[in-house]
Amino acid sequence: MSDSSDTTDSIFREHYGEWALIAGGSDGIGAAFADQLAARGLNLLLLARREETLAECAASIGARHDVEVRTVCADLMAADLADRVRQASSGLELGMLVYNAGSPTSLGRFLDQPVEAALNLVALNCNGPITLAHLLGGEMRKRGRGGMIFMTSVAGLAGSAYQVAYSATKSFDQVFAEALWQDLYSAGIDVLSLVAGATRTPSVARMGLDFDKLAADNPSAAAMKPEDVAREGLAQLGRGPLWVAGEGNRALLPLLFSPDRENVINALSVGVATVHGFEHVTAGSRHS
Repeated sequence: MSDSSDTTDSIFREHYGEWALIAGGSDGIGAAFADQLAARGLNLLLLARREETLAECAASIGARHDVEVRTVCADLMAADLADRVRQASSGLELGMLVYNAGSPTSLGRFLDQPVEAALNLVALNCNGPITLAHLLGGEMRKRGRGGMIFMTSVAGLAGSAYQVAYSATKSFDQVFAEALWQDLYSAGIDVLSLVAGATRTPSVARMGLDFDKLAADNPSAAAMKPEDVAREGLAQLGRGPLWVAGEGNRALLPLLFSPDRENVINALSVGVATVHGFEHVTAGSRHS
């Protein structure tokens, strides 16, 4: 007789199909999703830019789980993204999409950054999700089942200086996923906007953040592990349109959803400035 976890995994595979596409699936939260989906018995198509890291992740998962793992080395900002994925997934039943990409590569005042940096984030966090959701969603609708998880960020819950385009595009991801949750419900497709806060990922580490120091100075700022973020996301898929990973991050929601937007935006901007050592000026009304 199968135990409860085997039964749960069987139900999961029945609803979401045999294959999952993880966009941004070579490390961090994407790799954690890949590992946990493989543990549930789903085969994987991992997509990322860095071929060596992608191959290492695929080999590691393939060694631990009895599933097939394929890779496609592609840029999520590329104009031919849909064609690359269509070709790589020919003959596969992709019933799960996890879109995990879009960490900022640099922070600072908007006008101090090249405009290309902001436009690249639009391509990565807006064009990419639309492209893959539309590409995979059509086949999911025909089958009457499927699931999509879009990684968003606490930074997208309100505007913030020093990460203007990042905040805006992550806000897009949240609203896009929430809208799809309703729009695709009748087609049998579950959609989730999964909001992450500070997480110990390689991309964030490359920005030079010292999470241990941050946690020592402010215990509420302790970063999550990628596998915990992914675990919460998979547990919440099909239970609603939005989930904020981590109790500490959920505790911030009364502030982040406050109608006093001046206070919210200043608070987030101060936090980013403090973490990255930027000189900060608090904003307010110029006129009484």
